[in-house]
Amino acid sequence: MSLGVAMVSQSGSSVPPTGGPPEGTQEVVIRCPVPALILAVPSARVVAANVLARDLLSASEDIVGQVFESFTEDSPTTALDLLVAGRLNGYEANRLLRLRDGSTVPARVWVRAIGKELPPQFALAVLMAGHRPAGVHCAFPAEINAVIGTTDANLVIDRVSSDVGPLFGLSAGELIGRPIFHLVHHDDLGRLMTALAHALSTGNGVALEVRLEETGGRSDPCQLLLSPMVPVPSFAFVLLEAEGHYESASAEFEASFWNMRRGIQAIGTSRDLAELSAQVPRLSELSSRELEVVTMLLAGDRVPTIARSLFLAQSTVRNHLSSVFKKLGVGSQQELVELLRKKGGGEVVTAPPPRRATGQVHLPPRRLETRADRP
Repeated sequence: MSLGVAMVSQSGSSVPPTGGPPEGTQEVVIRCPVPALILAVPSARVVAANVLARDLLSASEDIVGQVFESFTEDSPTTALDLLVAGRLNGYEANRLLRLRDGSTVPARVWVRAIGKELPPQFALAVLMAGHRPAGVHCAFPAEINAVIGTTDANLVIDRVSSDVGPLFGLSAGELIGRPIFHLVHHDDLGRLMTALAHALSTGNGVALEVRLEETGGRSDPCQLLLSPMVPVPSFAFVLLEAEGHYESASAEFEASFWNMRRGIQAIGTSRDLAELSAQVPRLSELSSRELEVVTMLLAGDRVPTIARSLFLAQSTVRNHLSSVFKKLGVGSQQELVELLRKKGGGEVVTAPPPRRATGQVHLPPRRLETRADRP
């Protein structure tokens, strides 16, 4: 396949003329509401790009056929090698992108392998410059359930959303206090250890497909996202149910894209869980959606902003808040904020001040309260 020549679709997005990733995946990338690329693996050469990615990275040249590293000002991590080896099926990288006007901007780049073959031939890359996804805001085509949680510095689960039950047959309260290794089938523990080690060494998130260890011995595949936090080696994590089987490659790829976006959204909430005191009674009864609403409320967002960010109706957000009020025994948003921010002795937990990214653009993870902080 010649990667130096590209066609332009009716939408103005670039796609390769022949060969390339599975049929239909290029059209899915063109419709992506954020800057997105398909990369050949392991060369990281761009084989398809939507107009948002093209406009972000280049004003004068077609980015198809170019190596992705030609649009960066820093060095890549070793995560791509792990993806090629099948040890990971996705990863996060904090990169310094060179924009179309010659300036640079810190960006989070999430990469995920396309398809089931090993080694993967292609990967999807989603670019999030300026710490927020660029592009058009649009709702998820269907609700994608995500379990979110955190571990302490001993890799013991100290927070997890209530919707973990259907995956494990255990309540959130029963999982809290167990090592994160107990979530994963014993045959996948080696890959989990590799993922944890890479995340700790780079400070970036990782994704891998694992089988879950359920009550009764049944195991099911699941997407596990991990993001390191401090104190080391505490983690935020997200569990997404397997995407199932689809009749076409394009349908499978589209499901993978939305699953990836949901995971990125959910891992951000998992990181924010560190701002919630683990001492709050019945905190483990909150679902992932309720925790997303609560963490945004604590960050100062109001209902209309929360609804837009989560692609929900304002009435749905208010219903989530009403459910949270009932579960935690409060009567107003102000009471909720005061309850969740207070630690023992009346100290109020506040979000850390923003820090400027430098050098290799390794953005500092949030601090995670551990059992040692508790009275």
